[in-house]
Amino acid sequence: MATFRFEHRVGRSFALVLMLGVAGCATGPDMPARTPQAAGPAPTLLPITDVLRQTEDGPNAALLTATAPDSRADALRARAARLRGPVIAGPDGESMRAAGAALR
Repeated sequence: MATFRFEHRVGRSFALVLMLGVAGCATGPDMPARTPQAAGPAPTLLPITDVLRQTEDGPNAALLTATAPDSRADALRARAARLRGPVIAGPDGESMRAAGAALR
């Protein structure tokens, strides 16, 4: 039994060496030559303060600052509570829940 494992390992190693040798003899893919960068100047970098100023004065700034964060959080919690209800309500939902309970 121990010799089988050794022979199996040798066979795998030989197959791996054979595959790597064949792959080494293959030609590479036919790829186009590299093209130079697009013509024109490189993009200019903006100072971070200008970018941050745009976010402060952006179109959503009024929405974010119109109400206090606590009231927005309360409104989101209320919406989440409304969404937590049953997905399928009514008699269909009740029969599906009963069938699911019977399967357990």
